[in-house]
Amino acid sequence: MIGKRTMSFAMIHPLRVLGLLAALFLSGCAQIPLGQPGPSFAVVEKVRTKAVAPVAVGTFQLAQGLAPEMDMGLSVRGSTVSAPTEGSFSQYLRAMLIADLTASGLYDARSTSQLGGSLTESVLDVPMSTGTASLGARFTLTRQGVTVYDKELRVTDSWPSTFVGVEAIPDGINHYSSLYHSLILKLLLDPDYVKAHPIEPK
Repeated sequence: MIGKRTMSFAMIHPLRVLGLLAALFLSGCAQIPLGQPGPSFAVVEKVRTKAVAPVAVGTFQLAQGLAPEMDMGLSVRGSTVSAPTEGSFSQYLRAMLIADLTASGLYDARSTSQLGGSLTESVLDVPMSTGTASLGARFTLTRQGVTVYDKELRVTDSWPSTFVGVEAIPDGINHYSSLYHSLILKLLLDPDYVKAHPIEPK
């Protein structure tokens, strides 16, 4: 019986990724964790001019009513893509949010304002024509226990996809991974969020 092999794309040269994937496909189904959470320079650049206050980050989880498997992995051409954060995409979103907020100077673990969320969508499809990915979450901001922001946001992406799996799979994973920063940026630039959490005058 052929078992699953595990690998990660973090800090691996693209050519080596192709070689590793080819070897894995020859020996069995690959289990591929996403790269470790880290900040996005694009997010930092775009939110630095926004007058929003630092915030603490609370609980993130899968939205109620959704199948638990959605939070645990994505099936891509016979391989399984998973998150390095306890095997949970909702926790991956939380870790990415903390990374982006910290790099932007907008994270304060002691703040009385707390941002939480529920993962509502996580999709990656890499057929032999056009790849697609989508990510969604419902974000809730509370200040001293009072909800001041509650909205579901969603981002999508599409790209040309080749029939060659060892090329299409890492490309699809890169597009899917980038949606986490895109979703966070959409949240931080949302006029309703900016209005709900302004910098308090000293």
